[in-house]
Amino acid sequence: MALTLEMAERFIAAAKAKAQQQGWGMSLAVVDNSGNLVALARMDGARWLTAGVAQSKAFTAATFRRSSAEVAELAQTRPLLFGSIGGLAGRPLLLAGGGLPLIIKGELLGGVGASGGTEEQDIECARAGVTALGGE
Repeated sequence: MALTLEMAERFIAAAKAKAQQQGWGMSLAVVDNSGNLVALARMDGARWLTAGVAQSKAFTAATFRRSSAEVAELAQTRPLLFGSIGGLAGRPLLLAGGGLPLIIKGELLGGVGASGGTEEQDIECARAGVTALGGE
């Protein structure tokens, strides 16, 4: 199974619907299992920086096959290692909640990220999108 643009758009639609329902302005990102951007949306009212943050959260989740919040906890035990990984990858890791791996039927297809609210709100929107795709 491969991540498709249609799947990325479905993630964005579901996460956006959750954000709109709650009155949150979010940016939403989907990357493939190599961390390359597939789709990105910045909702009306979302701050400009949230687009880059969402993409970095998605990249972090895809790279480590775990939530960006879990990666943040892991990084506390090995900060030098994580600093090196970010440099090697050539892209910033973002160690905050709101990034989730996109795993469907046990297979890592990529990562998703949400930014614009509190960490809990970001996670809630990202989960809504992953759930709409039948992800874990």
